[in-house]
Amino acid sequence: MQYGLKAANYPLIPEDFDRRQLPPALTQHRKKIFGLTILPERLSEIRNERRPNSKYAALDNCRHEVAEAEAMMRREGIRWLSTTTKSIEEIATTILQKSGPSASNTDHQ
Repeated sequence: MQYGLKAANYPLIPEDFDRRQLPPALTQHRKKIFGLTILPERLSEIRNERRPNSKYAALDNCRHEVAEAEAMMRREGIRWLSTTTKSIEEIATTILQKSGPSASNTDHQ
């Protein structure tokens, strides 16, 4: 916890993409949600360290999941940014800046 804020991670899963809507557990928090995305190539690299040569880590699967997550965030009006080249400190600073009272729900990086 920093700046008096609490954050939770809610990873989207294939069933969320099949429903094509925000998971029910998140709908009541819609205004507080800030989505994170990553380049599929980087996601595949990370997943290959955990589960080498799996469908989970396959580049095609990562491309599909990233595209679906970004499409869901656009449909739902969720603010989001790419974390591919950002440190955790940069991610936190960006979210704090974009979540202020004048932040728009359509700001993407």
